[in-house]
Amino acid sequence: MNNMNRKGKKVRFMLLYDFDKRNGISKYEYLYRCLKEDIVTGRIVQGSRMPSKRTLAEENGISIRTVLNAYDQLVVEGYLVSKERSGYYVASDFDSPFRYQKINIPLPASEEDEDWLADFTTNTSVYEKFPFSIWSKVIRQVLGDYHNQLAKRGDFLGSPRLRQEIANYLYQNRNILVSPDCIVIGTGIEYLYYKLIALLPENAIYTVENPGYKKIRMIFKDQHVNWVSTSMDENGINMKSLRDCKATVVHTSPEHHYPLGTVMSARRRQELLAWLSESEDHYIIEDDYDCEFRYHGHTISALYGMDQSRRVVYMNTFSKTMTPGLRISYMILPPDLLEKYVRTANFYSNTSSNLEQEALARFIHDGYFEKHLNRMRKYYLQQGTILKSALLDTPSIPIVEISGINTGTHLLVKVNTTLTDKEIKKRAAVLKINLCCLSEFCTEKKHQYAHTLVLNYSSMTEEQIQKVAALMGKIFIVK
Repeated sequence: MNNMNRKGKKVRFMLLYDFDKRNGISKYEYLYRCLKEDIVTGRIVQGSRMPSKRTLAEENGISIRTVLNAYDQLVVEGYLVSKERSGYYVASDFDSPFRYQKINIPLPASEEDEDWLADFTTNTSVYEKFPFSIWSKVIRQVLGDYHNQLAKRGDFLGSPRLRQEIANYLYQNRNILVSPDCIVIGTGIEYLYYKLIALLPENAIYTVENPGYKKIRMIFKDQHVNWVSTSMDENGINMKSLRDCKATVVHTSPEHHYPLGTVMSARRRQELLAWLSESEDHYIIEDDYDCEFRYHGHTISALYGMDQSRRVVYMNTFSKTMTPGLRISYMILPPDLLEKYVRTANFYSNTSSNLEQEALARFIHDGYFEKHLNRMRKYYLQQGTILKSALLDTPSIPIVEISGINTGTHLLVKVNTTLTDKEIKKRAAVLKINLCCLSEFCTEKKHQYAHTLVLNYSSMTEEQIQKVAALMGKIFIVK
């Protein structure tokens, strides 16, 4: 084809493509992709005339029909213009609505892509421990039993069978007596938060715990809601701080706070419920994300089960207990919010797969879920104990206190050091260890929580733990 050289003369260069690299696609498709790439990148300049169909076919050893099909597709998409008795030309109108241009958008760096020796920031479940063989069996059973129903539009609240199983499970394990009709299934907890915010009063003032789960703040910011921070103490949310901030909606995880790892005391739960009853505008969002991972003693009743005001929203997810790829979460709505949701959202289709919902319902009903939880409790307790012992056996780590062994899948390690949290993280990164500090979860008063490491160990093997604990000692050696 013709392009201009430095002296303004037309210079023809051949468009040659290696059709042995098609990887199974048709010759027409391969030629179309190659030409499109060259046009987009500017190798074939705007306004230039394309080689004739015969010329391009002969040079590449393909049929004229193959070239014609590729050219015609590029014309349809706006990359080429066909001129009668003149041939094909590269479009010069970049504003054409049919022209697709390659746009390079820088994506945020993913820590998962880093070659970490150990990543203590990951707080997800260990998918390798999930019983995929049993799950596959359950999937096949559900496909055989409900194949016609699975193809239909599901209930907008979620599968009735799954909601019934959830209701049974909550009654037996969380002292929550609730009708399945009050349970809403959704694809991931984030999706449910968006739905919930639309139900709560527009003038609501939300409060997040400080320190607290960072994703909640991100969701509130994304939804442009009015939110403030509430300080914490050893018993949970500080009630004076809550009253001072004038919040009307409280987000909290009383059974196991992340990242502090504290369990809200029974007295503090009563105080929080008393605050709830003071105004009809007050609501509590109870995030019970990993209540199943308690290793000693009995769980304390959920706020939802204790609530007399009927303004607690209960939320939980199966992504933490099952596997991150299973995006099924649920919330229990109090009567006023449920009525609004049914009235305003009943035309929406449920976002979770019918197949996965029905499979999960059977997985719970047949006892596989409880067996899986028992195995994971034993495993996580063992991993946490191994990590704690390994850290204590490393003298160069200036440990002041280790907490969090009784619940959840992370430890808090307070250290005595003159290093800043940023310096600790930087030194760890050199050793290929991705660390997270408690101060990173704060919106204010970060200095109060300095020099405390948040070590999520759920995805680490015993071999990793032993090796990394020894390496961590090097972080605190000041030369």
